[in-house]
Amino acid sequence: MTSNKAIQPMLFFLIFYLVFTDVALSPFYPQFFEKVFGIVDLEFTAFYIFIARLTVVIAVPIWGVLSKYFEIKHLLYTGQWISVVMMLGMGGAEHVTSFVIFTVLLLIGKSSFFLIYPLLIERSGEDKRSAVVGTYHMVFHGAIILGTLSGAWIIKLDEPLFVFYGLAAIEIILWFMGWFTFRKLSSRKKAVPKKDSVQLAGRNIHFLLTIGLIILAFHAANNMIRPYFTTYTIQDFQLSFVESSVLFLIPSVMAIIAYPLIRKIMLPQKLPVIFAVALGILSISLFLQGMPSSLIILCIGRVFYGFFLAIAQSALEVYLFHKSNDQLSLNYSIASSFQNAGLLVAPILASTSVLTYNLAAPFVFAGAICLFILLVAHLILFKDTKSPVKEVALEKDIV
Repeated sequence: MTSNKAIQPMLFFLIFYLVFTDVALSPFYPQFFEKVFGIVDLEFTAFYIFIARLTVVIAVPIWGVLSKYFEIKHLLYTGQWISVVMMLGMGGAEHVTSFVIFTVLLLIGKSSFFLIYPLLIERSGEDKRSAVVGTYHMVFHGAIILGTLSGAWIIKLDEPLFVFYGLAAIEIILWFMGWFTFRKLSSRKKAVPKKDSVQLAGRNIHFLLTIGLIILAFHAANNMIRPYFTTYTIQDFQLSFVESSVLFLIPSVMAIIAYPLIRKIMLPQKLPVIFAVALGILSISLFLQGMPSSLIILCIGRVFYGFFLAIAQSALEVYLFHKSNDQLSLNYSIASSFQNAGLLVAPILASTSVLTYNLAAPFVFAGAICLFILLVAHLILFKDTKSPVKEVALEKDIV
């Protein structure tokens, strides 16, 4: 009989697999499309990424709504089998149009995996949320590192498309492991009494809109520095591709190092201060990276950036979970759509700033955006933070 302790590791493994497969080819899309389909136009890569992210923006909230009516494990199984069929289609795609169509349908299925993180939080309980959030970011960035390294190997294969056949086989194995592990997993929740539902819904919509826009700006700022990073470091610092790649991965390494601190300090009453301090240092680190005069300063900026990016993002997520009550899966799926909307905006902001100014400009603008987020969060998001006594009283009234 499957132990209940096996559920959490399996859920984390699915998150690792999702991130790993998502980032494996992302740094190498131009080379991939040129090698497989003979497309050398860089604008097609931008179009492909835009369509992929837009699909996730639309699909994730739909899975979130479905989670109110169906067991999350059944939604995950559905998403996995959609993924299997689409990966087989991608592996045999003979034209780029069919590859894009299969990608869109694949991402619709894969978007069900966004329900895993809130499910982990719900199962952990209030006292262990910070530990789960810290573990999540450690797994997430570990997958980014290994996925990026694997992508460099995949792109060198004679037939890169055949990798999708292997991924489809792995997905089937993961489905079987999940089915065996999740047999006793239930995501059913007690319904909120009707007399309170309207008031709670109104409060929840206002909160989601506020934190959603902050999440959008936060991820737009921290992703607009990515598209031209290797070009920036190679041109302005005369680094090799390998050296530039190492610098690119430093923040992910620092996010893993930040794990012990994240699980220790993420207490609900301290979140406003933690977020403010982390975001302030994050802004400074972005400005430092935008100073092309010193490689040492750039390296220091990358180290501090990765460490405090993980802390700031964790604080924002823990606050979202803390305020979501029984709407956790739905709220996180909506917040994830704001996050992916930020990822849509980021390349536009990056290209605009580079074309208007220089390759260092995205770092400066990202730092300025983070300072603006800090101000907005202080004035709006955390303004109505209630004391523990008031929150307990409110929960008693609802019950």
